[in-house]
Amino acid sequence: MTPTPGADRSHDVKQAILRSARELFTERGFDSTGIRDIAADAAVNPAIVIRHFESKERLFLTSVDAAESLTHLLNGPLDRLGHEVVRVVMQERGRPGQRIFAATVRASGRTDVRAHLAGIVADIFVDPLKARITLPDAEVRAHLFAAQLVGILCALEVYDDRFLQTVEADRVLALYGASLQRLLTGPATGDAPATA
Repeated sequence: MTPTPGADRSHDVKQAILRSARELFTERGFDSTGIRDIAADAAVNPAIVIRHFESKERLFLTSVDAAESLTHLLNGPLDRLGHEVVRVVMQERGRPGQRIFAATVRASGRTDVRAHLAGIVADIFVDPLKARITLPDAEVRAHLFAAQLVGILCALEVYDDRFLQTVEADRVLALYGASLQRLLTGPATGDAPATA
């Protein structure tokens, strides 16, 4: 069945709206971006944006679905995954995928966005990793891996840690990659210190 010209136009309009939304949400944040801003940038009527996405919140959540730049790594060798993920994070600093992640985190005060972010972390990192980790505490390790990964992304992209921005990528890779890698393949050594 051949698509109709109207269907093609509708798809093109929707893609233009998504591109504009990603760009504006990334640059300005959720709270400072309005439907009218997105519509103007996409050269459409605001009613068209609402027709396609129903609300600003739904448009935001749809626009960040395409931001997962690390997912392809999870099928790679587990014995290098911690280092590889940090390598990609360091290479991608300031690029669109991480900037969209930062916009998502900044908007996570909203219940719907926070739930969406938690779902992304679980679907992309926790669930696949806990199935692959063969050591005891696989689920705990997978959650800690995801938490540390989100931590470095927040330091680099959300609150823009000036010191970490100046550290050579190879140094961050060696130290942080080893920390992540230990969660995936290293033994859980030592006891927690006693509390006073």
